[in-house]
Amino acid sequence: MAQPTVADVHVSSALTQIAVAYYQSDDAYVADKIFPMVSVQHQTDQYFIWSKADFFRDEAQQRADAAESAGTGVNLSKASYSAKVWALHQDIGTQVRANADPSVDIDVASTRQLMQKLKIRRDRIFMSTYMVAGVWGSDAVGTSAGAGGQPGGLVPVLWDDDANSDPFTDIAFAQTTVLQNTGMMPNVLLLAWPVYQALKKHPLVIDRIKYTNPAFAGSINEALLAQAFDIDRVVVSKAVYNSAAEGIAASMAFVAGKNAWLGYVPPSAGLMVPASGYTFGWSSFTGLNGLGIRTAQIPMNWLGLGTLRNECEMAFDMKVVGSDLGFFWSAIVS
Repeated sequence: MAQPTVADVHVSSALTQIAVAYYQSDDAYVADKIFPMVSVQHQTDQYFIWSKADFFRDEAQQRADAAESAGTGVNLSKASYSAKVWALHQDIGTQVRANADPSVDIDVASTRQLMQKLKIRRDRIFMSTYMVAGVWGSDAVGTSAGAGGQPGGLVPVLWDDDANSDPFTDIAFAQTTVLQNTGMMPNVLLLAWPVYQALKKHPLVIDRIKYTNPAFAGSINEALLAQAFDIDRVVVSKAVYNSAAEGIAASMAFVAGKNAWLGYVPPSAGLMVPASGYTFGWSSFTGLNGLGIRTAQIPMNWLGLGTLRNECEMAFDMKVVGSDLGFFWSAIVS
């Protein structure tokens, strides 16, 4: 006897309670979490730099009776920023919008996709500006123990070599280097995700905290690492991106590579405040906020009546303003 099949009794339709999309949380990105944001009114301007050498020179002399005191001075120079505008859009026609299922909120999905892409761009600019060799006062390159790596210098042993590396000695060396060169104690440690994972499981790290916390890597977080290394903050870059072109198999990688950075970051920007870096956000550019970000929906009727363009923009510049206030480790894990 003929019976209806499973396919006969149900017409497939889109589920309304779920849809799958890969969207990283804001916690993954670090470009807005390290250096103070300076809200600026113009795309390009200048800022003053007082001479560090003049401020630290010991020139006081013993003064004889009725004699002039020793004199001194200070040099003042200028540097400039130039905020660039980065933008991305997606056009959505009325046919697509009218035909979309309830679980496809096309405008929300479009805006979130655009913002994620711009956040990836901003973090990649951050890495190419700050997390590269030749930018900071000191560069260290991770090296295997067999190739001559030694803790406490510019050729440290790779931190995922549990038996031979010593991250505490390496970070202490960096702290001493920055302090000696600037008089400022570095207070922020930025780690790429693979570096963070190596430190969490490192036996020296576990041994350092085992008397106050369970001695296993799963209990170690950014706050405990900061406490162990005697710094104010540890920030971990978790952002990933696809370097392959559309239509090619995805090639995923961490934006921050396998690098680490230690430097001095002030609580906020200000006059005569030492800082390793600043981000200048062009806040007055057609109503952008203090972070230099805006989203807009623009009618594009010449592409078809009712077509709307979702567009996101960022306007900023990232500047190293105190290179001697930072210490950079490249490829510090294998």
